[in-house]
Amino acid sequence: MKLHKDYYGYYYPNQSQRAALAGLLVVLFPAFFPNLFGPLGRASPSIFSEWNAPKARHLHLLNPALLLQSSVEQQSKLWSPLPNQGWKRCLEESKSLSLTPKGSTGYIQVFLDGGLNQQKMGICDAVAVAKILNATLVVPHLEVNPVWQDSSSFEEIFDLDHFIEVLRDEVSIVKDLPSEFSWSTREYYATGIRITRIKTAPVHASFDWYLENVLPILQRYGVAAISPFSHRLTFENLPKNIQRLRCKVNFQGLAFVPHIRELGETLVNRLRYPPNRNQGAASDSQDGTNRIEKQGAGKFVVLHLRFDKDMAAHSACDFGGGKAEKLALAKYRQVIWQGRVLKSQFTDEELRNQGRCPLTPEEIGLLLAALGFNNSTRLYLASHMVYGGEARISTLRRLFPLMEDKKSLASAEERAKVEGKASLLAAVDYYVSMQSDIFISASPGNMHNALVGHRAYMNLKTIRPSMSLLGKLFVNKSMEWSEFQHAVLDGHKSRQGQIRLRKEKQSIYTYPAPDCMCQA
Repeated sequence: MKLHKDYYGYYYPNQSQRAALAGLLVVLFPAFFPNLFGPLGRASPSIFSEWNAPKARHLHLLNPALLLQSSVEQQSKLWSPLPNQGWKRCLEESKSLSLTPKGSTGYIQVFLDGGLNQQKMGICDAVAVAKILNATLVVPHLEVNPVWQDSSSFEEIFDLDHFIEVLRDEVSIVKDLPSEFSWSTREYYATGIRITRIKTAPVHASFDWYLENVLPILQRYGVAAISPFSHRLTFENLPKNIQRLRCKVNFQGLAFVPHIRELGETLVNRLRYPPNRNQGAASDSQDGTNRIEKQGAGKFVVLHLRFDKDMAAHSACDFGGGKAEKLALAKYRQVIWQGRVLKSQFTDEELRNQGRCPLTPEEIGLLLAALGFNNSTRLYLASHMVYGGEARISTLRRLFPLMEDKKSLASAEERAKVEGKASLLAAVDYYVSMQSDIFISASPGNMHNALVGHRAYMNLKTIRPSMSLLGKLFVNKSMEWSEFQHAVLDGHKSRQGQIRLRKEKQSIYTYPAPDCMCQA
């Protein structure tokens, strides 16, 4: 490229050359700075593709919700614990002691993928399968999470000694294989077809399937590795003791390691007894407000705000981010699922009427307000990453200014052992969720299902949003607040922790009654 020389001896491009350079810069800039042009990340927005955060979409409901006043009676009813529902925890132990490794049929290995709660279910199933086969279970291997790249092991999440001790009269469990089977490793099975690896276990495999297909391998070779294993044991036609063993593992055997419980307890204490609470005497004008706030004093709600980019993209719903957001989500669908998840054939309104759109932070905030939670409610946000970051949460924070999370409640030093490890962070959230007065999840998923089941087992209040009802209500832009609130209250009367009996093909981990509970 020929440059022109100016009066002072400096070289510069002419007008056509400047245009060419500008065009080249536009082409190369995204290549050198891809994060600026990429689709919105799991935690924060990019500068050019989705920088304009969506505005509140339901102002006709938000404005009156911000001015909402609750009565003492309403607050008292809202925070009251569930009454006795006629069911009690029922996990009697097997009468026979577990076999010793020498007396068992062999060693069972399982390799578990997925996030924390999917792995928890896999561990429970692995113990049950070992019981079915009279085998010795090797502590399950947790695969690296492909989404969050978390390599945390069983021992880094769960109290291994407690796990073995609680189940010692049920199943023999060993930390490692004996030396004669040291060859049976994850790496060994990844490098070729191995006779001792069972990779054809069907989803929800039956009791008999394991006796017919896995037991012979155990008896011949002394070890069998089952991979993949997630959801590989049926919920139907199993002996009562096997079903209750699964619940015993889930609700008693899988305790988190001490440092997770300690951090969780720290968060719970700071939610219940926040510093700098005004202890002074109230004036007469404040008396009514204080009596209302007193109903929720020392109490808190956990909100599992399941609104990550995977969910937003997979749903194909419109979340108010305009054309840029739609294009970015479409690109994300193509990159992540390579055409297996396509744009929905339904319109956004049709998807919402069917209850197929995850609730946004704004929408879950309006739901909470309609149920009676006010701006003095202490709300703990249990979520790894939120699609859109703080910009997406801002409306929810306006409704609930006392909203907290791990970072706001604990210092970096206190969080050091769990920071950057998705499974450990999820474990902390799970612990806090189990200690909360009320739990609510914005959308169904493994965390939602696990906590719904565990809290039902403990008879704790858990609000399950009616997705189809809320979808219809939010589509109606002319609905006034009083009508919206009445519809929400009426539609959620029976969705606040009432015992629901498990139906055929439903998960025992979500519906522990009647398999793991007895009528009082």
